[in-house]
Amino acid sequence: MRVRDPGLSRDVAYRVLQNSRTRHAALLEKMHEPGRWFTGSMLLRTYKAECERTRKKTADAKVPRHRLETIAGALRDPLKQEQFRRLLSAEDLALVPKALAERVGARQPAQSACASIEPKPLVTGILPEVLDLLQDWYVPPQVFASLRKMVPERQLKAARLMIALKRVNFKYVKLLITLTQSSQLADPCEPRKKFVGVTADQLAAMEAEFDALNEEFLYCANFRGIWALELMAARSYLDRLMENARAVRYLAQNFPEQLAAFQAILDLPTNQEALTRHPKKPGPKPKHLVF
Repeated sequence: MRVRDPGLSRDVAYRVLQNSRTRHAALLEKMHEPGRWFTGSMLLRTYKAECERTRKKTADAKVPRHRLETIAGALRDPLKQEQFRRLLSAEDLALVPKALAERVGARQPAQSACASIEPKPLVTGILPEVLDLLQDWYVPPQVFASLRKMVPERQLKAARLMIALKRVNFKYVKLLITLTQSSQLADPCEPRKKFVGVTADQLAAMEAEFDALNEEFLYCANFRGIWALELMAARSYLDRLMENARAVRYLAQNFPEQLAAFQAILDLPTNQEALTRHPKKPGPKPKHLVF
C-alpha cells in the first residue's frame, strides 16, 4: 500500500492561513492536479447534483424579484383607473417607489452590469483578481492547478461561481474545467478527455446547459441584494396602502383579486428566512384593513 506524502503540518498550514492576501500565491508553483479523478459515471452524478444545486440557488435568489413582479402586476390595473389615482393623491399615496413604478409600467429598472476587469499580469498562471476573491477562503492546492488551465476571464467566472455557491473545492472546479469550451482553456489544443458512457454530443449538451445555468445564477446572485432592497421599499408602500381605509375599500369593491394578492405578499415574512424558503416563525403580524 502506497503511503501519500504528508502535506503541510498543522503549524505551517496555520501560518500560511494567517497571511490572507499572499498565502495562495506562495503555493502556486508546486500545485498539480491528481492524475485521475472523474470517471464517466462520476461525471454524470456530479453534473446532475451540481445542476440541481445551482437551480435551487437560482430559484432562491429570484424570490424577491418574483414578489416585486407580483406587487407590480397587482397594482397595474388599479393604477389605470383615474378614480383610484385621484384617491391615492388625496390620501398622500401617489408617490410609488421608482423601481416599483417602472415594473408597473412593464419596464425593468435600469441595473448596471459588473465592471469589466482590465487584464493584469498573471501570478504563475492565476489572475490576481481571482487570488483577491479567494483570499478569505480555504482553497485546496489542486483548485489552483485546475484554474490556471483556464483563460483569465474563465478563471474569474469560476471563482465567482465557487464563492456564490460555497463550492470552493477541487471536485467542483474539476467539473467546471471538464465542461469548459476549448476556446476558454489556456491551451485550446490540448486533447479533451473522453469518458466511458458519455458521448461527445452528450458532453457538448452538458457543457451548454451547465454554462447557461451558471450565467443565470450569477446574474441572479449579482442582483439579489438590489431586488431585496427594492422589495423592502415596495412592501413599505404596500403597508401604507393597506392601512388606508379608503384605498382598501376601493380595492375590495373593484379589484378583490389584487387586494388578496397584496395581503398574501404582506403575510409573507420579511426576514432572510423568507428568501431561503424556511418555515415562517410564529409571531404577531401587522393587521391591515380588509373589507
